[in-house]
Amino acid sequence: MNLIKTILGIIFPLITFPYASRVLGATGIGKVDYANSISNYFILFASLGIATYTIREGAKVRDDKKKLDQLVTEIFVINSISTVVAYICLFICSSLPVFKNYQELILLNGTIMIFDLIGVNWLFNIFEDYIYITVRTLAFQIISLVLLFVFVQTPEDYLIYAGLIVFANAGANIFNIFYGRKYVSFFKCSKLNLKKHLKPIFIIFGIGIASQIYLNIDTTMLGLLKSDYDVGLYSAAIKINRTLGTLISSACAVLIPRLSYYIKMKMEKEYRNIVNTTVNYILSLSIPCAFGCALLSSECIFLFSGKGFEGAAPIMRILSPNIIFAVMNGFLAYQIFIPFGKELYTCIATFVGAILNVVLNSIFIITFGTRGAAVATVLAEISVFIILMYYMKKFYQDKTLFKEVWKYLVAGICMFIVGLGIAALGLGLILKILVTVVICIICYFGVLMILKAKIAFIVIDMLKARIKRK
Repeated sequence: MNLIKTILGIIFPLITFPYASRVLGATGIGKVDYANSISNYFILFASLGIATYTIREGAKVRDDKKKLDQLVTEIFVINSISTVVAYICLFICSSLPVFKNYQELILLNGTIMIFDLIGVNWLFNIFEDYIYITVRTLAFQIISLVLLFVFVQTPEDYLIYAGLIVFANAGANIFNIFYGRKYVSFFKCSKLNLKKHLKPIFIIFGIGIASQIYLNIDTTMLGLLKSDYDVGLYSAAIKINRTLGTLISSACAVLIPRLSYYIKMKMEKEYRNIVNTTVNYILSLSIPCAFGCALLSSECIFLFSGKGFEGAAPIMRILSPNIIFAVMNGFLAYQIFIPFGKELYTCIATFVGAILNVVLNSIFIITFGTRGAAVATVLAEISVFIILMYYMKKFYQDKTLFKEVWKYLVAGICMFIVGLGIAALGLGLILKILVTVVICIICYFGVLMILKAKIAFIVIDMLKARIKRK
């Protein structure tokens, strides 16, 4: 169900953004995304490192109601304090002259931190109760979609569009605080001990700050140094890139409680099996997706955003390797480092990546504009990956982890060459996409079979099992 919820989170912007981009244009989309990039820093401060930390710690005590009640209450108090402070700071920041034209948008998007506070979504992740969250999310997204088509009709409706994004993604959280009583009793503890949570929370928070910087600094600096139009072009490209990354990594999101449990119970074999399988899953999908983005960037941008966004295609091509490194970095950080309690290493890696991204963006955006921002983003992700791999050797070694990556690269290159041949045929837009996707998938999988990649045989076994069940 968590996978379904994640897919819904992917499908919703795939429906809303193409419509909104055609109505609002690159400038309107750029205005909304620039304002969001500002408010996201404060939303991050409000959330601290609470969700990841609480899921990990909650998985350890979820069978002890007294300890869980204590943990949840203490975390909610910490989150309440951080949210109040963050929103006050957001209000002050939005009042600065440089943000005068974006104040309403910044404050509107900032309400997400309030919804996140009362939503306590981490509680449902502890108990792996994804049915409720999925149904609730689907209902609000359907309502938001209908409202979008009804009320967003002109370029001046960008504020309504921004409000509907907040409503779709966080509005349903108002029900969570009541539903959460099914699992815990809030404030049923005699004494609060907030101090013991602060160090690990702030370490994970440090990771979040650095991650947010190299995820948002490109958009923020484009808005400051260039224009809303440039932000709009960049947003179109980066949204497709991150959507594909989210789709690939969605299955990994549910692993933190399970992996933390395996480590606690010293079930090393089970842990290593999951990690190995997941890494191969990530690489076998992200590598062909990266090549595919490079092949079909112009076609994807036209379908996703419409006319006026043609300048986003080169940006998308530059960003294509980012799919591989962003997904791998997320997996290493949250499924290996955090379950082992090595958040500090991840914090160091992400801070280096963030600093590098700021420096490179400062240089490249002025000289190369949106394309420079894309290059800076890719280089930052690669630097984080290198540092994480260096630190991982200190506490987790597995020589088989990347043993088959060369097979995926060879298959991806073969697929790319075939795709270039198809492009030379001069097919129409839709036909070109369909033919390229189908033939490239067949080519990629065929090469994996020839190279005897394990993931190919796993897929075959899964298909055989499904056919037998039918």
